[in-house]
Amino acid sequence: MSSELLDRFRDLQAYVGWSDEDAARIESAAPVIQAHLAELVDDFHEEIQQHTGTLRVVAGGLAQIERMKASLGAWLGDSLRGQADALYVERRWQIGLRHAELGLNSAFMNAAMARLRNGVAGLLARHGHYGLEPYQGMIQSFNKLLDLDLAIMHDAYEHEYLRREKMAEHERGETKFRKLVEAAACLVVIVDSEGAIVYYSPYSERLTGYKAREVLGKRFVDLFVAEAARGEVDQAMTTTLAGKPADSYEVPILHRDGRRLWFVWNAQRLDDFEGRLAVLGVGQDVTQQREALERSLRSERLAGIGQMITGIAHESRNALQRIQSCTEMLELEMEGNTEARRLLRRLQAAQDNLLRLFDEVRGFAAPIQLETALCHINFAWREAWNLLENVRRDRQASLHEDVGNTNLQIPIDRFQMTQVFRNLLENSLAACQDPVVVEVVCQDAHLHAGPALEIRIRDNGPGLSPAVRQSVFEPFFTTKTKGTGLGMPIARRIVEAHGGQIAVGNGTLAAGAEFIITLPRKPA
Repeated sequence: MSSELLDRFRDLQAYVGWSDEDAARIESAAPVIQAHLAELVDDFHEEIQQHTGTLRVVAGGLAQIERMKASLGAWLGDSLRGQADALYVERRWQIGLRHAELGLNSAFMNAAMARLRNGVAGLLARHGHYGLEPYQGMIQSFNKLLDLDLAIMHDAYEHEYLRREKMAEHERGETKFRKLVEAAACLVVIVDSEGAIVYYSPYSERLTGYKAREVLGKRFVDLFVAEAARGEVDQAMTTTLAGKPADSYEVPILHRDGRRLWFVWNAQRLDDFEGRLAVLGVGQDVTQQREALERSLRSERLAGIGQMITGIAHESRNALQRIQSCTEMLELEMEGNTEARRLLRRLQAAQDNLLRLFDEVRGFAAPIQLETALCHINFAWREAWNLLENVRRDRQASLHEDVGNTNLQIPIDRFQMTQVFRNLLENSLAACQDPVVVEVVCQDAHLHAGPALEIRIRDNGPGLSPAVRQSVFEPFFTTKTKGTGLGMPIARRIVEAHGGQIAVGNGTLAAGAEFIITLPRKPA
Protein backbone atom coordinates (compact mmCIF):
# COMPACT_ATOMS: atom_id res chain seq x y z
CA MET A 1 0.00 0.00 0.00
CA SER A 2 2.79 2.50 0.95
CA SER A 3 4.57 1.95 -2.37
CA GLU A 4 1.37 2.60 -4.35
CA LEU A 5 0.63 5.73 -2.31
CA LEU A 6 4.12 7.07 -2.82
CA ASP A 7 3.84 6.58 -6.59
CA ARG A 8 0.50 8.39 -6.53
CA PHE A 9 2.01 11.20 -4.45
CA ARG A 10 4.88 11.61 -6.93
CA ASP A 11 2.33 11.95 -9.73
CA LEU A 12 0.52 14.62 -7.73
CA GLN A 13 3.78 16.49 -7.11
CA ALA A 14 4.40 16.57 -10.84
CA TYR A 15 0.83 17.76 -11.41
CA VAL A 16 1.14 20.78 -9.05
CA GLY A 17 4.68 21.52 -10.27
CA TRP A 18 6.49 20.72 -7.02
CA SER A 19 10.23 21.26 -7.36
CA ASP A 20 13.46 21.29 -5.36
CA GLU A 21 13.07 25.05 -5.17
CA ASP A 22 9.74 24.57 -3.38
CA ALA A 23 11.39 22.20 -0.93
CA ALA A 24 14.15 24.73 -0.28
CA ARG A 25 11.63 27.52 0.36
CA ILE A 26 9.75 25.34 2.87
CA GLU A 27 13.03 24.50 4.59
CA SER A 28 13.98 28.21 4.88
CA ALA A 29 10.52 29.09 6.28
CA ALA A 30 10.51 26.19 8.75
CA PRO A 31 12.35 28.00 11.62
CA VAL A 32 9.84 30.88 11.63
CA ILE A 33 6.84 28.50 11.58
CA GLN A 34 8.35 26.16 14.17
CA ALA A 35 8.98 29.08 16.52
CA HIS A 36 5.30 29.98 16.49
CA LEU A 37 3.88 26.46 16.06
CA ALA A 38 1.98 26.45 19.35
CA GLU A 39 0.27 29.71 18.40
CA LEU A 40 -0.73 28.24 15.05
CA VAL A 41 -2.08 25.02 16.61
CA ASP A 42 -4.06 26.88 19.30
CA ASP A 43 -5.63 29.15 16.72
CA PHE A 44 -6.60 26.15 14.59
CA HIS A 45 -8.33 24.31 17.45
CA GLU A 46 -10.06 27.39 18.79
CA GLU A 47 -11.62 27.77 15.39
CA ILE A 48 -12.79 24.13 14.97
CA GLN A 49 -14.43 24.24 18.39
CA GLN A 50 -16.78 26.90 17.02
CA HIS A 51 -18.33 24.39 14.57
CA THR A 52 -20.80 21.63 15.56
CA GLY A 53 -19.83 19.59 12.52
CA THR A 54 -16.34 19.08 13.92
CA LEU A 55 -17.22 19.08 17.61
CA ARG A 56 -19.52 16.06 17.24
CA VAL A 57 -16.52 13.87 16.40
CA VAL A 58 -14.54 15.22 19.37
CA ALA A 59 -16.25 13.17 22.08
CA GLY A 60 -13.22 12.76 24.34
CA GLY A 61 -13.25 16.27 25.83
CA LEU A 62 -10.09 18.24 26.68
CA ALA A 63 -7.90 15.15 26.74
CA GLN A 64 -8.77 14.35 23.15
CA ILE A 65 -8.23 17.97 22.09
CA GLU A 66 -4.75 17.94 23.64
CA ARG A 67 -3.94 14.75 21.74
CA MET A 68 -5.22 16.31 18.53
CA LYS A 69 -3.06 19.40 19.12
CA ALA A 70 0.00 17.21 19.57
CA SER A 71 -0.86 15.30 16.39
CA LEU A 72 -1.32 18.53 14.41
CA GLY A 73 2.00 19.86 15.68
CA ALA A 74 3.77 16.63 14.71
CA TRP A 75 2.14 16.69 11.30
CA LEU A 76 3.19 20.29 10.59
CA GLY A 77 6.71 19.59 11.84
CA ASP A 78 6.88 16.58 9.55
CA SER A 79 5.64 18.66 6.61
CA LEU A 80 8.24 21.39 7.19
CA ARG A 81 11.10 18.92 6.73
CA GLY A 82 10.25 18.83 3.03
CA GLN A 83 11.21 15.13 2.73
CA ALA A 84 8.27 13.17 1.29
CA ASP A 85 9.09 9.45 1.63
CA ALA A 86 6.73 6.46 1.76
CA LEU A 87 6.23 6.76 5.53
CA TYR A 88 5.43 10.48 5.17
CA VAL A 89 2.70 9.75 2.60
CA GLU A 90 1.32 6.79 4.56
CA ARG A 91 0.89 8.94 7.69
CA ARG A 92 -1.12 11.56 5.80
CA TRP A 93 -3.27 8.93 4.17
CA GLN A 94 -3.99 7.43 7.62
CA ILE A 95 -4.96 10.88 8.95
CA GLY A 96 -7.50 11.21 6.16
CA LEU A 97 -8.76 7.69 6.76
CA ARG A 98 -9.20 8.37 10.47
CA HIS A 99 -11.20 11.52 9.74
CA ALA A 100 -13.40 9.57 7.32
CA GLU A 101 -13.97 6.79 9.87
CA LEU A 102 -14.98 9.37 12.47
CA GLY A 103 -17.52 10.77 10.03
CA LEU A 104 -15.90 14.21 9.62
CA ASN A 105 -17.19 15.82 6.46
CA SER A 106 -14.36 16.47 3.99
CA ALA A 107 -15.59 20.07 3.64
CA PHE A 108 -14.38 20.73 7.19
CA MET A 109 -10.98 19.32 6.29
CA ASN A 110 -10.80 21.74 3.36
CA ALA A 111 -11.79 24.60 5.66
CA ALA A 112 -9.14 23.52 8.18
CA MET A 113 -6.48 23.64 5.48
CA ALA A 114 -7.64 27.14 4.52
CA ARG A 115 -7.26 28.16 8.17
CA LEU A 116 -3.70 26.83 8.19
CA ARG A 117 -2.87 28.64 4.95
CA ASN A 118 -4.03 31.93 6.42
CA GLY A 119 -2.26 31.26 9.70
CA VAL A 120 1.07 30.45 8.05
CA ALA A 121 0.75 33.43 5.69
CA GLY A 122 0.20 35.72 8.68
CA LEU A 123 3.16 34.26 10.59
CA LEU A 124 5.54 34.70 7.68
CA ALA A 125 4.29 38.24 7.05
CA ARG A 126 4.76 39.26 10.69
CA HIS A 127 7.97 37.46 11.59
CA GLY A 128 9.70 36.45 8.37
CA HIS A 129 11.23 39.76 7.29
CA TYR A 130 11.14 38.70 3.64
CA GLY A 131 10.87 40.81 0.58
CA LEU A 132 7.66 40.69 -1.41
CA GLU A 133 8.89 38.25 -4.05
CA PRO A 134 10.48 35.73 -1.63
CA TYR A 135 7.39 35.96 0.58
CA GLN A 136 5.08 35.23 -2.34
CA GLY A 137 7.28 32.32 -3.40
CA MET A 138 7.18 30.82 0.12
CA ILE A 139 3.38 31.18 0.28
CA GLN A 140 3.07 29.55 -3.13
CA SER A 141 5.30 26.63 -2.08
CA PHE A 142 3.47 26.19 1.23
CA ASN A 143 0.14 26.13 -0.59
CA LYS A 144 1.49 23.42 -2.88
CA LEU A 145 2.58 21.44 0.18
CA LEU A 146 -0.87 21.70 1.78
CA ASP A 147 -2.56 20.87 -1.53
CA LEU A 148 -0.50 17.70 -1.81
CA ASP A 149 -1.30 16.65 1.76
CA LEU A 150 -4.96 17.45 1.23
CA ALA A 151 -5.04 15.43 -2.00
CA ILE A 152 -3.63 12.30 -0.36
CA MET A 153 -6.08 12.70 2.54
CA HIS A 154 -8.94 12.99 0.07
CA ASP A 155 -7.68 9.77 -1.49
CA ALA A 156 -8.22 8.08 1.89
CA TYR A 157 -11.72 9.61 2.03
CA GLU A 158 -12.48 8.16 -1.39
CA HIS A 159 -11.15 4.77 -0.34
CA GLU A 160 -13.36 4.75 2.78
CA TYR A 161 -16.37 5.94 0.79
CA LEU A 162 -15.96 3.14 -1.74
CA ARG A 163 -15.48 0.62 1.04
CA ARG A 164 -18.67 1.72 2.74
CA GLU A 165 -20.57 1.75 -0.53
CA LYS A 166 -19.37 -1.78 -1.27
CA MET A 167 -20.41 -2.88 2.21
CA ALA A 168 -23.79 -1.19 1.87
CA GLU A 169 -24.31 -2.77 -1.54
CA HIS A 170 -23.35 -6.14 -0.08
CA GLU A 171 -25.82 -5.64 2.76
CA ARG A 172 -28.55 -4.61 0.32
CA GLY A 173 -27.80 -7.67 -1.77
CA GLU A 174 -27.77 -9.83 1.34
CA THR A 175 -31.16 -8.42 2.37
CA LYS A 176 -32.64 -9.05 -1.08
CA PHE A 177 -31.17 -12.56 -1.09
CA ARG A 178 -32.63 -13.39 2.32
CA LYS A 179 -36.05 -12.02 1.39
CA LEU A 180 -35.98 -14.05 -1.81
CA VAL A 181 -34.90 -17.36 -0.29
CA GLU A 182 -37.09 -16.98 2.77
CA ALA A 183 -40.11 -16.65 0.48
CA ALA A 184 -39.12 -19.67 -1.62
CA ALA A 185 -41.08 -22.87 -0.95
CA CYS A 186 -38.01 -25.07 -1.25
CA LEU A 187 -35.00 -26.20 0.73
CA VAL A 188 -32.31 -23.52 0.55
CA VAL A 189 -29.00 -24.21 2.24
CA ILE A 190 -25.51 -22.70 2.01
CA VAL A 191 -22.45 -24.70 3.04
CA ASP A 192 -18.86 -23.52 3.32
CA SER A 193 -15.88 -25.14 1.62
CA GLU A 194 -15.74 -27.77 4.39
CA GLY A 195 -19.38 -28.73 3.90
CA ALA A 196 -20.59 -27.07 7.13
CA ILE A 197 -24.01 -25.38 7.01
CA VAL A 198 -23.75 -21.57 7.26
CA TYR A 199 -27.28 -20.66 6.11
CA TYR A 200 -30.55 -22.57 6.43
CA SER A 201 -33.80 -21.03 5.20
CA PRO A 202 -36.95 -20.94 7.35
CA TYR A 203 -38.91 -23.08 4.87
CA SER A 204 -36.19 -25.73 5.12
CA GLU A 205 -37.19 -26.17 8.76
CA ARG A 206 -40.70 -27.13 7.65
CA LEU A 207 -39.43 -29.55 5.02
CA THR A 208 -36.90 -31.42 7.16
CA GLY A 209 -38.15 -31.05 10.74
CA TYR A 210 -34.83 -29.51 11.86
CA LYS A 211 -34.54 -25.98 13.27
CA ALA A 212 -31.77 -23.75 11.94
CA ARG A 213 -30.09 -23.59 15.35
CA GLU A 214 -29.79 -27.39 15.29
CA VAL A 215 -28.01 -27.63 11.93
CA LEU A 216 -25.81 -24.51 11.63
CA GLY A 217 -22.15 -25.46 11.83
CA LYS A 218 -22.79 -29.15 11.13
CA ARG A 219 -21.79 -30.95 7.94
CA PHE A 220 -24.73 -31.17 5.56
CA VAL A 221 -23.97 -34.67 4.27
CA ASP A 222 -23.47 -36.12 7.76
CA LEU A 223 -26.85 -34.85 8.93
CA PHE A 224 -29.10 -35.18 5.89
CA VAL A 225 -27.61 -37.75 3.50
CA ALA A 226 -27.72 -41.52 3.92
CA GLU A 227 -24.28 -42.99 4.55
CA ALA A 228 -24.18 -44.87 1.26
CA ALA A 229 -24.63 -41.65 -0.76
CA ARG A 230 -22.35 -39.31 1.22
CA GLY A 231 -19.27 -39.84 -0.94
CA GLU A 232 -21.24 -39.03 -4.09
CA VAL A 233 -22.70 -35.85 -2.59
CA ASP A 234 -19.31 -34.72 -1.26
CA GLN A 235 -17.89 -35.16 -4.76
CA ALA A 236 -20.76 -33.11 -6.25
CA MET A 237 -20.00 -30.29 -3.78
CA THR A 238 -16.31 -30.40 -4.65
CA THR A 239 -17.18 -30.13 -8.33
CA THR A 240 -19.46 -27.14 -7.63
CA LEU A 241 -16.71 -25.42 -5.59
CA ALA A 242 -14.43 -25.89 -8.59
CA GLY A 243 -16.83 -23.76 -10.62
CA LYS A 244 -19.11 -26.31 -12.30
CA PRO A 245 -22.73 -25.80 -11.14
CA ALA A 246 -24.89 -28.83 -10.37
CA ASP A 247 -28.07 -28.93 -12.42
CA SER A 248 -31.08 -31.13 -11.62
CA TYR A 249 -29.07 -33.34 -9.28
CA GLU A 250 -31.40 -35.80 -7.53
CA VAL A 251 -30.54 -37.03 -4.05
CA PRO A 252 -32.72 -38.09 -1.10
CA ILE A 253 -32.71 -36.19 2.20
CA LEU A 254 -33.36 -37.76 5.59
CA HIS A 255 -36.18 -36.12 7.54
CA ARG A 256 -35.76 -35.74 11.27
CA ASP A 257 -38.30 -38.51 11.87
CA GLY A 258 -36.34 -40.93 9.68
CA ARG A 259 -38.37 -40.59 6.49
CA ARG A 260 -36.54 -40.32 3.19
CA LEU A 261 -37.55 -37.33 1.06
CA TRP A 262 -36.46 -36.90 -2.54
CA PHE A 263 -35.13 -33.56 -3.75
CA VAL A 264 -33.94 -32.27 -7.11
CA TRP A 265 -30.99 -29.94 -6.47
CA ASN A 266 -29.40 -27.04 -8.27
CA ALA A 267 -26.14 -25.84 -6.76
CA GLN A 268 -24.02 -22.78 -7.48
CA ARG A 269 -20.69 -21.57 -6.11
CA LEU A 270 -20.72 -18.33 -4.09
CA ASP A 271 -17.36 -16.60 -4.27
CA ASP A 272 -18.04 -14.29 -1.33
CA PHE A 273 -20.65 -15.32 1.20
CA GLU A 274 -19.82 -13.45 4.40
CA GLY A 275 -16.21 -13.37 3.31
CA ARG A 276 -15.80 -17.00 2.34
CA LEU A 277 -16.18 -19.45 -0.51
CA ALA A 278 -19.44 -21.38 -0.29
CA VAL A 279 -22.00 -23.45 -2.18
CA LEU A 280 -25.65 -22.43 -2.51
CA GLY A 281 -27.96 -25.42 -2.83
CA VAL A 282 -31.64 -25.11 -3.76
CA GLY A 283 -33.63 -28.31 -3.42
CA GLN A 284 -37.15 -28.85 -4.77
CA ASP A 285 -39.14 -31.51 -2.93
CA VAL A 286 -40.26 -34.08 -5.51
CA THR A 287 -41.14 -36.81 -3.01
CA GLN A 288 -44.85 -36.66 -3.80
CA GLN A 289 -44.28 -36.74 -7.57
CA ARG A 290 -41.74 -39.54 -7.26
CA GLU A 291 -44.02 -41.58 -5.04
CA ALA A 292 -46.92 -40.98 -7.42
CA LEU A 293 -44.78 -42.22 -10.30
CA GLU A 294 -43.68 -45.24 -8.29
CA ARG A 295 -47.28 -45.99 -7.37
CA SER A 296 -48.29 -45.71 -11.00
CA LEU A 297 -45.52 -48.04 -12.13
CA ARG A 298 -46.26 -50.40 -9.26
CA SER A 299 -49.94 -50.39 -10.14
CA GLU A 300 -49.12 -51.26 -13.73
CA ARG A 301 -46.88 -54.10 -12.64
CA LEU A 302 -49.44 -55.30 -10.12
CA ALA A 303 -52.20 -55.16 -12.70
CA GLY A 304 -50.19 -57.51 -14.89
CA ILE A 305 -49.42 -59.75 -11.94
CA GLY A 306 -53.05 -59.65 -10.90
CA GLN A 307 -54.26 -60.82 -14.30
CA MET A 308 -51.70 -63.61 -14.32
CA ILE A 309 -52.47 -64.67 -10.74
CA THR A 310 -56.21 -64.63 -11.41
CA GLY A 311 -55.74 -67.10 -14.26
CA ILE A 312 -53.33 -69.25 -12.26
CA ALA A 313 -55.58 -69.17 -9.20
CA HIS A 314 -58.61 -70.22 -11.26
CA GLU A 315 -56.84 -73.21 -12.79
CA SER A 316 -55.06 -74.05 -9.54
CA ARG A 317 -58.24 -73.87 -7.50
CA ASN A 318 -59.80 -76.58 -9.68
CA ALA A 319 -56.77 -78.78 -9.17
CA LEU A 320 -56.69 -78.05 -5.45
CA GLN A 321 -60.37 -78.92 -5.11
CA ARG A 322 -59.71 -82.29 -6.77
CA ILE A 323 -56.80 -82.82 -4.36
CA GLN A 324 -59.12 -81.89 -1.47
CA SER A 325 -61.70 -84.47 -2.60
CA CYS A 326 -59.07 -87.16 -2.96
CA THR A 327 -57.54 -86.49 0.45
CA GLU A 328 -60.96 -86.61 2.10
CA MET A 329 -61.65 -89.99 0.47
CA LEU A 330 -58.19 -91.28 1.40
CA GLU A 331 -58.78 -90.23 4.99
CA LEU A 332 -61.86 -92.45 5.08
CA GLU A 333 -59.93 -95.34 3.56
CA MET A 334 -57.15 -95.03 6.12
CA GLU A 335 -59.30 -95.28 9.22
CA GLY A 336 -57.09 -96.58 12.00
CA ASN A 337 -53.78 -95.76 10.23
CA THR A 338 -52.62 -92.93 12.48
CA GLU A 339 -49.41 -92.12 10.61
CA ALA A 340 -51.09 -92.01 7.21
CA ARG A 341 -53.88 -89.77 8.53
CA ARG A 342 -51.24 -87.42 10.04
CA LEU A 343 -49.56 -87.14 6.66
CA LEU A 344 -52.90 -86.43 5.00
CA ARG A 345 -53.64 -83.64 7.48
CA ARG A 346 -50.24 -82.11 6.67
CA LEU A 347 -51.13 -82.34 2.99
CA GLN A 348 -54.45 -80.59 3.66
CA ALA A 349 -52.69 -77.85 5.65
CA ALA A 350 -50.28 -77.29 2.77
CA GLN A 351 -53.21 -77.09 0.41
CA ASP A 352 -54.91 -74.52 2.66
CA ASN A 353 -51.70 -72.46 2.79
CA LEU A 354 -51.47 -72.52 -0.99
CA LEU A 355 -55.05 -71.33 -1.32
CA ARG A 356 -54.38 -68.53 1.18
CA LEU A 357 -51.27 -67.54 -0.77
CA PHE A 358 -53.28 -67.27 -3.99
CA ASP A 359 -55.90 -65.17 -2.23
CA GLU A 360 -53.31 -62.81 -0.67
CA VAL A 361 -51.37 -62.35 -3.90
CA ARG A 362 -54.58 -61.68 -5.78
CA GLY A 363 -55.62 -59.19 -3.06
CA PHE A 364 -52.20 -57.50 -3.20
CA ALA A 365 -52.26 -57.17 -6.98
CA ALA A 366 -55.87 -56.09 -7.34
CA PRO A 367 -56.70 -52.35 -7.54
CA ILE A 368 -57.74 -50.83 -4.21
CA GLN A 369 -61.19 -49.26 -4.26
CA LEU A 370 -61.90 -47.03 -1.27
CA GLU A 371 -65.26 -46.17 0.26
CA THR A 372 -64.28 -43.26 2.49
CA ALA A 373 -66.38 -41.54 5.11
CA LEU A 374 -65.64 -39.37 8.14
CA CYS A 375 -64.79 -41.74 10.94
CA HIS A 376 -62.99 -41.71 14.28
CA ILE A 377 -59.92 -43.72 13.39
CA ASN A 378 -59.58 -45.15 16.89
CA PHE A 379 -62.63 -47.31 16.02
CA ALA A 380 -60.46 -48.97 13.33
CA TRP A 381 -57.52 -49.92 15.56
CA ARG A 382 -59.83 -51.04 18.39
CA GLU A 383 -61.74 -53.24 15.97
CA ALA A 384 -58.46 -54.69 14.70
CA TRP A 385 -57.40 -55.45 18.28
CA ASN A 386 -60.71 -57.21 18.94
CA LEU A 387 -60.36 -59.29 15.75
CA LEU A 388 -57.09 -60.64 17.18
CA GLU A 389 -58.78 -61.94 20.31
CA ASN A 390 -58.00 -65.55 19.39
CA VAL A 391 -54.34 -64.68 18.88
CA ARG A 392 -54.24 -62.84 22.22
CA ARG A 393 -55.96 -65.63 24.14
CA ASP A 394 -53.74 -66.92 26.95
CA ARG A 395 -51.33 -64.01 26.32
CA GLN A 396 -50.51 -61.02 28.51
CA ALA A 397 -51.17 -58.29 25.97
CA SER A 398 -52.42 -54.72 26.40
CA LEU A 399 -53.17 -51.82 24.06
CA HIS A 400 -52.61 -48.27 25.32
CA GLU A 401 -53.81 -45.07 23.67
CA ASP A 402 -52.27 -41.60 23.99
CA VAL A 403 -54.32 -39.20 21.85
CA GLY A 404 -54.68 -36.15 24.12
CA ASN A 405 -57.04 -33.59 22.61
CA THR A 406 -56.24 -34.61 19.03
CA ASN A 407 -59.20 -34.69 16.67
CA LEU A 408 -59.39 -38.32 15.52
CA GLN A 409 -62.19 -37.82 12.98
CA ILE A 410 -60.75 -38.28 9.52
CA PRO A 411 -61.94 -39.45 6.06
CA ILE A 412 -61.00 -43.13 5.73
CA ASP A 413 -62.23 -46.45 4.46
CA ARG A 414 -62.79 -48.00 7.89
CA PHE A 415 -62.71 -51.60 6.66
CA GLN A 416 -59.43 -51.11 4.78
CA MET A 417 -57.74 -49.19 7.64
CA THR A 418 -58.82 -51.91 10.08
CA GLN A 419 -56.87 -54.34 7.91
CA VAL A 420 -53.80 -52.06 8.13
CA PHE A 421 -53.97 -51.93 11.93
CA ARG A 422 -54.61 -55.65 12.12
CA ASN A 423 -51.43 -56.36 10.16
CA LEU A 424 -49.38 -54.07 12.42
CA LEU A 425 -50.87 -55.36 15.68
CA GLU A 426 -50.54 -58.98 14.60
CA ASN A 427 -46.86 -58.41 13.83
CA SER A 428 -46.34 -56.93 17.31
CA LEU A 429 -48.05 -59.90 18.96
CA ALA A 430 -45.85 -62.26 16.96
CA ALA A 431 -42.60 -60.40 17.74
CA CYS A 432 -43.05 -59.58 21.44
CA GLN A 433 -42.61 -61.74 24.50
CA ASP A 434 -45.19 -61.48 27.27
CA PRO A 435 -46.17 -59.09 28.63
CA VAL A 436 -46.89 -57.45 25.28
CA VAL A 437 -47.39 -53.67 25.42
CA VAL A 438 -48.61 -51.89 22.29
CA GLU A 439 -49.01 -48.11 22.36
CA VAL A 440 -50.90 -45.92 19.87
CA VAL A 441 -49.96 -42.23 19.93
CA CYS A 442 -51.70 -39.56 17.84
CA GLN A 443 -50.88 -35.94 17.11
CA ASP A 444 -51.57 -33.28 14.50
CA ALA A 445 -49.11 -33.09 11.62
CA HIS A 446 -48.63 -31.76 8.10
CA LEU A 447 -48.47 -33.78 4.91
CA HIS A 448 -47.81 -32.25 1.50
CA ALA A 449 -48.31 -28.78 3.05
CA GLY A 450 -51.78 -29.73 4.32
CA PRO A 451 -53.21 -30.70 7.73
CA ALA A 452 -52.84 -34.35 8.65
CA LEU A 453 -53.07 -36.85 11.50
CA GLU A 454 -49.98 -38.76 12.60
CA ILE A 455 -50.46 -42.17 14.22
CA ARG A 456 -47.54 -44.00 15.83
CA ILE A 457 -47.88 -47.68 16.69
CA ARG A 458 -45.14 -48.87 19.05
CA ASP A 459 -44.43 -52.14 20.82
CA ASN A 460 -41.96 -53.39 23.41
CA GLY A 461 -40.47 -56.13 21.27
CA PRO A 462 -36.89 -56.54 20.00
CA GLY A 463 -37.32 -53.86 17.33
CA LEU A 464 -36.27 -54.03 13.70
CA SER A 465 -32.75 -54.55 12.42
CA PRO A 466 -31.40 -52.14 9.77
CA ALA A 467 -31.90 -54.81 7.09
CA VAL A 468 -35.51 -55.39 8.10
CA ARG A 469 -36.18 -51.63 8.26
CA GLN A 470 -35.02 -51.31 4.65
CA SER A 471 -37.07 -54.25 3.35
CA VAL A 472 -40.17 -54.38 5.53
CA PHE A 473 -42.43 -52.96 2.80
CA GLU A 474 -40.98 -55.12 0.01
CA PRO A 475 -43.40 -57.75 -1.35
CA PHE A 476 -42.77 -61.32 -0.13
CA PHE A 477 -40.22 -60.21 2.47
CA THR A 478 -40.94 -61.80 5.85
CA THR A 479 -39.13 -62.81 9.03
CA LYS A 480 -41.86 -65.25 10.05
CA THR A 481 -41.66 -68.97 9.54
CA LYS A 482 -45.24 -68.78 8.28
CA GLY A 483 -46.42 -65.92 6.14
CA THR A 484 -46.38 -64.58 2.60
CA GLY A 485 -44.62 -61.28 3.27
CA LEU A 486 -47.50 -59.34 1.75
CA GLY A 487 -49.09 -57.92 4.91
CA MET A 488 -46.96 -54.79 5.12
CA PRO A 489 -46.92 -54.08 1.35
CA ILE A 490 -50.72 -54.35 1.39
CA ALA A 491 -50.83 -51.97 4.38
CA ARG A 492 -48.69 -49.48 2.50
CA ARG A 493 -50.90 -49.68 -0.58
CA ILE A 494 -53.99 -49.00 1.52
CA VAL A 495 -52.38 -46.04 3.31
CA GLU A 496 -51.09 -44.56 0.05
CA ALA A 497 -54.50 -45.03 -1.55
CA HIS A 498 -55.77 -42.70 1.22
CA GLY A 499 -53.14 -40.15 0.13
CA GLY A 500 -51.05 -40.90 3.23
CA GLN A 501 -47.66 -42.29 4.13
CA ILE A 502 -46.44 -45.16 6.29
CA ALA A 503 -42.85 -45.39 7.49
CA VAL A 504 -40.71 -47.18 10.02
CA GLY A 505 -40.08 -45.02 13.10
CA ASN A 506 -37.28 -45.09 15.64
CA GLY A 507 -39.21 -46.77 18.42
CA THR A 508 -39.19 -45.40 21.97
CA LEU A 509 -41.10 -47.97 24.03
CA ALA A 510 -38.51 -50.38 25.42
CA ALA A 511 -36.55 -50.18 22.13
CA GLY A 512 -39.35 -51.92 20.22
CA ALA A 513 -40.64 -51.48 16.69
CA GLU A 514 -42.48 -48.34 15.65
CA PHE A 515 -44.52 -47.55 12.56
CA ILE A 516 -45.73 -44.06 11.64
CA ILE A 517 -48.91 -43.57 9.61
CA THR A 518 -49.67 -40.06 8.39
CA LEU A 519 -53.09 -39.47 6.84
CA PRO A 520 -54.45 -36.23 5.31
CA ARG A 521 -57.43 -34.62 6.99
CA LYS A 522 -58.93 -33.87 3.60
CA PRO A 523 -60.05 -36.67 1.26
CA ALA A 524 -57.31 -37.83 -1.11
